[in-house]
Amino acid sequence: MLMRLTVPEKINRKAWLARLGTPEDRSLDIRMSEAEHTLLDLSDPRGVYVYADIGEIDLPGEAIKKHLKGCGRMVLMAVTLGPGADTAIRKEAARDMAMSVFLDSGASVLAEQECDIMCEEIQKSLPRETPFMTGRYSPGYGDLPLETQDILAVKLDAAKKIGLTVTASHLMIPRKSVTAVMGIADHPVSGYLAVCSECALKDTCELRKAGRVCG
Repeated sequence: MLMRLTVPEKINRKAWLARLGTPEDRSLDIRMSEAEHTLLDLSDPRGVYVYADIGEIDLPGEAIKKHLKGCGRMVLMAVTLGPGADTAIRKEAARDMAMSVFLDSGASVLAEQECDIMCEEIQKSLPRETPFMTGRYSPGYGDLPLETQDILAVKLDAAKKIGLTVTASHLMIPRKSVTAVMGIADHPVSGYLAVCSECALKDTCELRKAGRVCG
């Protein structure tokens, strides 16, 4: 199912500051407002999702199996902001690195907000026999390898449907895109938050070094 998503009125400032690793500061407001205006103006958010049976595609790792425990089927989804955000970030990197950082972090938050919007719409349209859904679980989180993005993109026909491709190094183009898996069931399901010990990046994670977690 292809979806043209709405652009929210604002980017979540609390989540944005968390991405920047910066406490709330009035001095940042002007620059964040400039970045926000640019991102909201240039973004063309689109999403696509399909239903699949558990086991229909290879999802390596133990954490994703825990996430889908008790689910009879799953939803595969992809969301992209489109190329506009990438272009703005790249241009600013050549003339104003600070603004490029604001744009980059703000676009990541905006992409997650678009995922929230899409998940709400998916929840409304779930089959009557499986009306309950877990939260989303993305490649690169826990021990679900980043390579899984290749599989999801093909299954979703993301290149044709929303212009989302995956490089040989398993990175998405446009960069501000998200792929994810959600389990669906005929009874309430909570999903699973991976712990640091399950993560493939546990030995190199910058968040962990700073005493923070991504979940």
